[in-house]
Amino acid sequence: MTDKLDEFRARLLSRDYPQWRNLLSCLVLVVLSTGAVLSWWYAYYTLPDTECHKGFLYLSVLWLAAQWVVVGYLYWYRDIPAFARGAIKLLILTANVWFGLFIFSLKPCGS
Repeated sequence: MTDKLDEFRARLLSRDYPQWRNLLSCLVLVVLSTGAVLSWWYAYYTLPDTECHKGFLYLSVLWLAAQWVVVGYLYWYRDIPAFARGAIKLLILTANVWFGLFIFSLKPCGS
């Protein structure tokens, strides 16, 4: 039993992460997070009566910059344990879902 626990702990604390997998996962995170923000920008500039949500447009710029910084950290630093790397990726993906749900639940300014 303790051998399995030690093996599980070693896997969670492992810092061995192949470069191709690191590059691919960071690229996917950048594309998904940028896509979420770009969809809001597209909606803002193409839909009528959205000018009152200009503050959220500025917020989305900061949102995207913060995500790029975190993904850049994941890419450059190799000393992040596997459990933390997975948790950070999951938080980025979950935060983008909540960001999209919030942004696209806003009502048009005219109503």
